Formats: sequence, C-alpha cells, structure tokens
Amino acid sequence: MKLRQFAAVLAVAIFPVAARAADDENPYRKAKVGDFATYKMTTKIAGISAEGTLTQTVTAKDDKEATVTTSGKVVAMGMEIPVREEKMTIDLTKPFDPGKVGNLPPGTEVKVEKLKDGTEKLKVGDKTYDSKWETFKMKAKLMGMEFEAEMKVWQAKELSIPMVKMEMAADMGGQKMEVLMELTETGAKDLKKDEKAEDKKADKKEERKDEKKDVKKD
Repeated sequence: MKLRQFAAVLAVAIFPVAARAADDENPYRKAKVGDFATYKMTTKIAGISAEGTLTQTVTAKDDKEATVTTSGKVVAMGMEIPVREEKMTIDLTKPFDPGKVGNLPPGTEVKVEKLKDGTEKLKVGDKTYDSKWETFKMKAKLMGMEFEAEMKVWQAKELSIPMVKMEMAADMGGQKMEVLMELTETGAKDLKKDEKAEDKKADKKEERKDEKKDVKKD
C-alpha cells in the first residue's frame, strides 16, 4: 500500500472521532473554548503498523455554533504523517449528526449505520468513566477501493469532548485493518497564550533570516 493510500485510509479511520451517533443533547453545548481531548492511536493495515496522537480542540464557540479543530501526527513505515488540521463547525441548536461532519478525501463516500448500544464502566489510565457505548457499521468508497468496517465507540457525558475509546475492525480491498484509539489527556488550553507563543516563534525565525541576510551582505 502506497503512502498516499495509507494517508487516505487513515483519514477514514479517524472519521469516528467526529462521527458519533446523533444525540438528543448535543455534547458540545457545554464545551468551552480551549477544551481539548488527546487520543493515542494504534493502527495496523496490510502489515503496516502505525502509532500516533490525535487532538480535538474547541477553538471557537457561541450560542449557536462550536468550531472543533482536529490535528495530530502518525508514524508509519518510518515516516511521520501529519494529520491535516481540519475545522468542523457544529450546529449546537440541533442533535449532533455524524453524517454532516468530517472532512474526508475528495470523492469519498461514507455511510454510517448504528447497530447497538449499552452502558459500561470504562477504565482508561487511572480514571474510570461511566460510559455509553455504541456499535456502528460503516461503508465507504475512496480512491477506487471499497471499505467496510465495524466500530465500537465509548462516550462519557461528563466530558465536553465525549469520546473515551474507539475500536475498529475493517476490510479494505481484501486487506484487514485494525484501529484503536484511547483517551490519554483532557483539559483546557489558554488559546490566546498559545497564539502569542507561536507569534514569538515566528518573529524569532524572521529575525534569524534577517541576520543571515546581513551576514551575506557583509
């Protein structure tokens, strides 16, 4: 499997992070700007193993909409594959609908069907969550390949970004694929402080460029 294909498959694999079942109460209504959740992700496909992290951050919010930015990175085949930063706008006046969020590769077709649900106490690290689990069947078509998967997603209402764990077993063109995602950290960021830090880094880079130019002139 080529790196470009692996990246496309990875995009479908992380789709369940955004693709939850529609809920009577939109979980993002209680979220605040700066709230984030970071997940450890392990993927196996066609003999290729990959590990990485994925972070969802609430970057903007008002009474009607919330903006969630997803970013991360995965190491596969000895190469680091950045997860393209994407922003999703979530309508807080309606139940959260998985069919209306998630930016996937162009031409990708995805259908998600809910199968079962239940409750379970789920321990992740040192924390135990009262979670609701749901199972789904997903069918997708991307880059000319058929993709079928079964997923199980655990969520905790106490979290503003509710997913705690996700398991996926899939078949893509006869190749088996497994994905496991587990929550490793949750909390709140000071986004303004982070922006100022990034601005300082950018200013220092510009200063170094100017210094190099001056040296060449001399």
